[in-house]
Parts: sequence; structure tokens; C-alpha cells
Amino acid sequence: MTVTIVDEGTYSEPMHHALDEVILDRLNDGEIGPVLRFWYREGPAVPLGRFQAYEDEVAVDYVDSRSVDVVRRITGGGAMYVEPGDVITYSMYLPREDVPADVEESYEVLDEWVIDGLRAVGLDVAHEPLNDITHPEGKIGGSAQLRSEHAVLHHTTMSYDLDIEAMLSALRIGEEKVSDKAVRSAEKRVAVMREHIDADREEVIESLKETFAETYGGEPGSLDEETIETARRLAQSKFSTDEWNKRL
Repeated sequence: MTVTIVDEGTYSEPMHHALDEVILDRLNDGEIGPVLRFWYREGPAVPLGRFQAYEDEVAVDYVDSRSVDVVRRITGGGAMYVEPGDVITYSMYLPREDVPADVEESYEVLDEWVIDGLRAVGLDVAHEPLNDITHPEGKIGGSAQLRSEHAVLHHTTMSYDLDIEAMLSALRIGEEKVSDKAVRSAEKRVAVMREHIDADREEVIESLKETFAETYGGEPGSLDEETIETARRLAQSKFSTDEWNKRL
């Protein structure tokens, strides 16, 4: 298969999640081919797992006071804190027939090109079941999936850099105040790329694109206007609403 590699477009957090749903649906319906899309965000955000309770996971006063977008994903998994330029997020939209039916196996297979791309810039990483990419110093990133009848969404967020204190402030950690001990503890569990390689974020993304193209035969491309406009409407009607984001 030939995959369209989309490495452009800075959007709001609701728009990114709307694009995930629209591209998955259009691939499922046979309207478009497979896509790899890198995300570029407008501001800080907390992508929330589909089945998580909003007030159990998010420090509401903190995110409200700092205009942090909290958006519920269409995939499961946990909440995370992200800032523009500090993370690398990508989504793969693939025909279901090209993805292993076994979920655990599929995470490992779909991580292989990422592991190769990160190792190419000098990062010592490995896949850790079920859905993590890890470094000897901690977790680099995690993935989540959603499967429809004929298509699979597999998306991943990895830490290039990370404000640990902001992360702990945005996510509920059971403490009224972020302590030095909590920050040190989180630093032991999370590894960030920039502390272990000389490559900047753009160089890492280039390495990932090259490795993906070698693995899947991808070609650079863009999203069509129908996809973008449909996603804009969905971002407004669903992913920007309390009915969706705070429904649990």
C-alpha cells in the first residue's frame, strides 16, 4: 500500500481529534487511502481518554485559568499533558486488513518503524507491551487505537521535551500542591528525547517520515478540503462541547 504522509497544518486540539474521526470514517468508507498525519498544535492541551471521568483526571481550576484545552479522544487510554513543540504526535489511518487482528501484536508491529526512526537519531528505545515506547530512563510515549469495520486508527504521543511541573499541575495527582518529591518521581517515570539526543524535534520527525516511507512506501501529501471542512464542523459540534468532553 502507498500511504499519504501529511506533515502540515497547525490546528486546535478539538480540530485534531475531529480529523482523527473524519479520516478514519472516510478510509473506512473507501473514500480515501491510508494516511500518516503528524500533529501541530496551537496551544497546551490535555487529551483525555474516551472512558475517563473529566473531574477525576483533570485539575479543573488549573486548566481553566491557563486556557488549556481538555478534549476527549475517540480512543481509550489515559490523560496526558501536551504543549506545542514539546511532543511529537502522529496518527496512522490504515486498512484493517493490513493491521494484525491481535491487538497486542498490532501495537508491536505498528511501533517497529517508530523504533527504527528514533534509533536512527541515536535514541535508545524499545517497544514495551502493551502500547508504550520506552527508554532506559523511562517512558517516551504511548499509543492508542480505534478499530472500525474496515479501518484502524493508531495514534501515538511522544515526549520530545516536557514541563513536568505543568504536567503534574494540569493532571490530578492526589495532592493539593505539586511538591519537589512529586516532580522527581515523575521525572523517573518519564523520559524526554532532548535529554538523550542532539537532534532537534524537526530532525526527529524527518527521521520518522523517512523510516515510515521505507517501511510502507509513503508519499508526501495533503488533506483534501472536504476532509478539513468536515472536521471543522465536527470540531465545533462535538469536540469543543462539554457534552462530549465532560460527559463522564
